[in-house]
Amino acid sequence: MSGMLERVDLVIVGGGMVGLTLAAALRNQGMRLLVVERAEPSAHCSLGIDCRVSAIVRGNVDVLRAMGVWSHLARSSPIARMQVWDDQEGGGIRFDALEIGEESLGQMVENRHLLAALRRVLLRSDGVELCSPATVAGVAWRRDGVRVELADGRALWTPLIVAADGARSWLRQQAGIAVWRHDLRQRAIVATIKPQHHHRQVAYQRFLATGPLALLPMADGLCSIVWSADNARAEQLMAMDEEAFLRELQLAFGPSLGRIEQCGTRTAFPLCSRLAHHLVRPRLALIGDAAHTIHPLAGLGVNLGIRDAMVLAREIADARRFDEDWGAMEVLAEYRNQRLPDVLAVMGAMEGFHHLFTSRLPAIARLRAAGMRLVGNSGPIKSLLMRNSTGLSLPIPREV
Repeated sequence: MSGMLERVDLVIVGGGMVGLTLAAALRNQGMRLLVVERAEPSAHCSLGIDCRVSAIVRGNVDVLRAMGVWSHLARSSPIARMQVWDDQEGGGIRFDALEIGEESLGQMVENRHLLAALRRVLLRSDGVELCSPATVAGVAWRRDGVRVELADGRALWTPLIVAADGARSWLRQQAGIAVWRHDLRQRAIVATIKPQHHHRQVAYQRFLATGPLALLPMADGLCSIVWSADNARAEQLMAMDEEAFLRELQLAFGPSLGRIEQCGTRTAFPLCSRLAHHLVRPRLALIGDAAHTIHPLAGLGVNLGIRDAMVLAREIADARRFDEDWGAMEVLAEYRNQRLPDVLAVMGAMEGFHHLFTSRLPAIARLRAAGMRLVGNSGPIKSLLMRNSTGLSLPIPREV
């Protein structure tokens, strides 16, 4: 590596929603931060809505509001209620934000709009440099810091480098960190649809024998669908023309929103859960999809990543406040120890739900239906589940 060294306080590799959340959380700490993003993501729109959407749970909406990000969001759609039911046995459950004294369970956002809001906040911050498009050409870990070489020849020296560069993280690979990987043998079909009736801020999820189907409320009465199906079924659905696909979608979802009148461009991606063997190494921390990916059936993936970013930001800020080395394992171990219980609990639940709801054994189907009725009729259990899933009861910092 060559070139004059620039000293920065933190290098974040990956300028997606999670990497930018970390930068936004630390932007007022008097630090010099550098975010490296390979390329601006292109939007794949369906009926004018980005196919890449996220359900930001209420706890994380509060985080983004506290950081001043939410006010810059172009548009979002609240999730006031959620209805879940089982295709095989008729068991169902309904979640209503009013049951836990909240206005919403979360908000549906287009990823492009949240990214734009985060960038707008960061561009107003003197201490944050967004390098995009840019790539890291090399990285060398030393006892007292990390040397980072960018493809344009810039050479950086930093106490800590953070991998926020997605499920196929280049930085994680450079560090030699392996992952546990489970191919779910499913593909998720995403698109925007126009139903006959307005969704009224209700999110729907139906568990089918071949995988879950979610209809999520978007702006102007449109819905984003995430239809997870076994590979063979997904290929069959993707090969259909719009009329045939609408017919299958109507049969799978039912009449809750009347006739499904239109479907925009469809996209499909393979489903795989991953967990890095190590969330931290000396002078390296993994956050978001670089650390873990899960089944999208509950829409919790990006929410885990936002919680990663906020906990890591707090540990870095506290270390700086007490003149400690925030790249040292003593500091990074605190981040790991706080995040692992949440990550493992959510991953375990998603794996369990996946197996439970794709089982075709009659006894399992009856057990599912009974369990859903039990939770639905139990106020305290249901409230606890809602507060946990929305992040309201988790010890995540709202501000740093």
